Amino acid sequence: MSSNVFPELDGWDEIRRRPATGDAAGMIDATHRLVVSIANHRSAVSTQIRYLQNKVERLQKSLEQLNHFFLKLNENIKEADKSSTNLATALNKLTSRGVCVAGVGILIVLIQFLFENEIWPFSL
Repeated sequence: MSSNVFPELDGWDEIRRRPATGDAAGMIDATHRLVVSIANHRSAVSTQIRYLQNKVERLQKSLEQLNHFFLKLNENIKEADKSSTNLATALNKLTSRGVCVAGVGILIVLIQFLFENEIWPFSL
């Protein structure tokens, strides 16, 4: 079982295990491999960071669009409420005028009925 805390870094274990007075060529080779591993790892991390930044930018644009759509929806709901209120007011006025016309019609028919059947209490 390896005690390497950085398993993705090639050469790290060799550098840790070699004594300070050990093989210089081996130490240079391990250091070189470690530097190359760090550079590759940094490149991969940079690529991932750019990928995530692009994702975040696209997510922000999507959120801005969603916010815009919600604002438009809110405006449409307000306009629909106003139109509904205007329609209800117009229908109420129309209904009340219809009731008045029907009442006048019923009153005329009642007067006509009373007059034709000579029940009319007033003299003409």
